[in-house]
This record gives sequence, structure tokens and C-alpha cells, in this order.
Amino acid sequence: MSATLENVTEETLAAIAKAQTTGILQSTGIYSYDLSPLVQLIPVVTPFRDMVPRVSSPDGNPFAVWRSIMDATNSQPDPSMGIDYAANEVIFKEQDFQAKYMPTGLAGLATQDAFDFAKGYGDPYAVATFQTLNQVLIGDDRKLIGAQSFALARPAAPTLTQSSTGGTIGAVTAYVGVAARTGSGYYYGSGNSRGNSASTTFGSGSTNKITATVASVRGAVAYDWFYSADGTTWYYYTTTTTNTVTITKTIAANQALPASTVTPDMSSVVPTINTAADNGSANAKDYDGFLASLAGDYTSAGQWAQPGTATANPSINSSLDGAALTLAGGSIAEIENLLFLPLWQQVKCSPTALMMNAVQAQEIANLVLGSSAATTFLNTDASGRLSTTAGGRVGEIVNAPAGGVTVPIEVHVSLPPGTIVARTDRVPFPQANISSVLEYRNLRDTAQFDYGISRVANTAGGGPRREFEIRSIGAFVNRAPVAMGVLQNVA
Repeated sequence: MSATLENVTEETLAAIAKAQTTGILQSTGIYSYDLSPLVQLIPVVTPFRDMVPRVSSPDGNPFAVWRSIMDATNSQPDPSMGIDYAANEVIFKEQDFQAKYMPTGLAGLATQDAFDFAKGYGDPYAVATFQTLNQVLIGDDRKLIGAQSFALARPAAPTLTQSSTGGTIGAVTAYVGVAARTGSGYYYGSGNSRGNSASTTFGSGSTNKITATVASVRGAVAYDWFYSADGTTWYYYTTTTTNTVTITKTIAANQALPASTVTPDMSSVVPTINTAADNGSANAKDYDGFLASLAGDYTSAGQWAQPGTATANPSINSSLDGAALTLAGGSIAEIENLLFLPLWQQVKCSPTALMMNAVQAQEIANLVLGSSAATTFLNTDASGRLSTTAGGRVGEIVNAPAGGVTVPIEVHVSLPPGTIVARTDRVPFPQANISSVLEYRNLRDTAQFDYGISRVANTAGGGPRREFEIRSIGAFVNRAPVAMGVLQNVA
């Protein structure tokens, strides 16, 4: 047999057999392909990354360092000194702060075979580069908000409340465990805090349920809940974005993750519980992002640390413990009472914006526009007939304690539901010397590094191939946590 015949593949023979028909039919296969351009369906919404200034450091250093004169107003001496007496001296309090530089980025590759098969249609390397950059931008947005290098505090043992209706739990002893997640853990499944648990015993019944509540963990955006029949073998029950859950059944296997409408964009990694040590809430590869700068205490060296272990973070922090926002006087009572008023009392200024997930933005719109005080506008169309537009949005909330300043509402996809942040971009303090309150200080901003042609034998995708990385190395800087606040566990 000749070499030419030996090279005839089964696919070729199948194509020849296919052509052997009586006459030309549709099944003969003489038709073209309506090949449309490559569709790429990756949403890239990165508002926080877009707004935080990215400033290059002039010096190489493991840390971005700055110094602050802290507010010591309440420690100052009495300014009245009496006739012929010298005035008492003002007290100054200086604090150094450090933010560690850490790299972030993602890699991509395209094989030579991919190039060959895409001839005349697309450039696999260009597609890989563009989509890798998209994921880098999304990752930057999530890390700027939720990255955290120090561990969350261990939750207290949950409080378990029995109910004889609404579930399928029988006469058993039930153990419920809980662990808290950071923003980075929420999106990337990198772990949770050290867990804690409690148990309750049902003496009778078959329709019992448990309502579990745990004290709010500062800096947590979600809570992983677990069930055990013996307090030793644990199974994942669910994740909530508030510090409460309802257990309606006993389980003997890990349950499915919540629906995407409940925990949008949450990692698909099924969490575990570790009651002996931190279970990944501390990510040594992370810098400390925005939420970490509002949650962590600061050490004598000015580095963020687990809440309760060093000097208390001066930002405002409150929890609704699973309660919903409410309407009062045409505004949102919890935002006024737990964010606006405490911030005004503490720093005498108003936040620049309210950051929240779309879930809370919709809740606020429903509350305000659903009240009888909401205004409906009737507009005439081209023919002069009246036309009304359904729906609306609440774009701003009046900060009454600050004298009526309006504070815009911003929707941030990298801030999980249940958490609202009052962010301050400008501090009107005399000679504050702050050009940017928030800043991504970098040694190298987003850059692509191309590797040489490489190969890995006996591995799919092993080559020949072109590899690359798109990466940055930087630190997140928050120069005024004292002027900001967080409202956690909003239903």
C-alpha cells in the first residue's frame, strides 16, 4: 500500500461514503457554514477598581508607609488656664501605618495547534490575552474590596432556638456549626474563620426546626453553616450573607450551595469547618483591601491585625443581625442612625457615597418608591396621550445629621449582599494633606509578561505553546478609616 493511501483517515473515508448518494440531497453535505464571529460573554463590571487611584511608588519597599496625626481632641487639656498662668500644652498622637505590597495576576496560554485550527477565523493568542485581562480586572475589583491577610475573629457559639413547626427534624440532638468568610473568601472559596458550634436536643416531634444566630463578626460578609449528628462529623448546610440561618432538616451529606439569587457570584467551592484553627480567612498571599482596612485593628507598627487583638479600628461598624432596612420620614432609618449620625458625631463630615450590592439598592428603591410619599410623574407621548413609566431608582439619600448633604448610592458587584459601606473620598480637615484617601499604591501596575515558547510532554495543552501573565504588585492604602462606616448583616 502506498504512503498516500496509508494517510487516508477514517474521517476521509466517511466523507467519501457520505458523498455516495443517488442524486444530490441535503444529506450529501454540499452546503456552507454560516460561521458568525466569535461571541465572548464575559461581563466585566469593575466600578471600585475604576475609581481607586493607582499611584506608582517612587521607591522599592516591602511596605507602603505613611504617618498620621491621630485625633486626640477628647484627650486635650482644659483651655482655661487662669490669669498669669501659661496655657496647657496640646497633646499630639502620631501613628505610623504600613500596607504590604503583594502581587496579583492571572496567566494564559495558546497552543500552536489552536493557532492552526483557528486559521482564517480568529487569533487564539489575542482572545486568550483579552479574556485574561478581563479576569484580571474582575479579580482586581474583588481584591481591592475584599482581600485580607489577617484572620477573622472566631465566631461565638451560635444561639439555637427551637421551633416545633416548619421543619422535618425529629427527636434528636442536633449540632450546628458556623464559620465566617471575608470578601475574598466569598468570591474565591479560599476558606473561612475558625469555626464554633452549639447543640440542642428535641425531646419529641417530627416537624421541628432550628433558628441559629451568631454574634456579628467584624469584617465578615458571609457565614457558612454546618450540621452534625454527633458534633464530630460535619456536613455543609448553607451559606448566608447575614449572621442567622434556619435549619429545617437533618443531613448526612454536604448540601448544594445557595442559589445564585441568594449569594450572587459566590465561589462554587463547598466550604469546610475547622473548629481548632483558622480555616483560610487569613490569606498570606493577599494585601489588605478596603473591607480589611475598615475591620482590622492596627498594631504598634501600623499593620492591620485581627479585630480584638490590637488598637481598635476607628471606623464605624454596626450590624442589623438579619433585620431588614426600614423606611422612616421618607429615608432609610438604619442608614441614618447607624452610619450617617455616628460618622457626623465622630468626624463631623459626611461620607461621599454609599456602596452596596444590587440587592440592597433594589430594597431601598422598593421601600422609598413603595411609600405613599413617592411621586409619580405622568409624561405625554408624541400623540399627546399620557404615558407613565413603571419603576425607578433611589440615586441619593439625604444626610440629615450632616445638614442635608446628599449621598449617592453606588452599586458594586464585588460587595456581597448584606453589607453596606459608607465611603469617604474627601476629608475636610484643616491641612489634612490627603490627595487620595483611598489608593492602590503599586511598585508595578498592570503589565503583561510573555514567556518563551514552551512544552510539557504528555499533557493536554502542553505545547508547543505561548504562555503569558498579566500581573501587578501593589498595596491598598486607606488613609482615613475613621471617616467611614460599615453596616453588616442586612437582610
